[in-house]
Amino acid sequence: MYEPIEACATDFNEFQRILADPGQASSERIEAIRVALVATADNISKEVGSDEIERNHLAQLYRGMLAASRIVGHLQEKRGAA
Repeated sequence: MYEPIEACATDFNEFQRILADPGQASSERIEAIRVALVATADNISKEVGSDEIERNHLAQLYRGMLAASRIVGHLQEKRGAA
């Protein structure tokens, strides 16, 4: 379920440095993080919780991944405008 963001673990840890780097490679890495967050949200949405509590937790994770992807997208836009 978390494979897409696990593949970006190093980039998550270095996000501030990547965001500060104006290079094209950094832009591609930031976009990969955003795409991974959306893909993980999609994976979470396909999971079926065994009870109401688990379904609520999955829904919270789903919304959190989408919110994180929007934040990354917003930071990427601000970076491009700077």
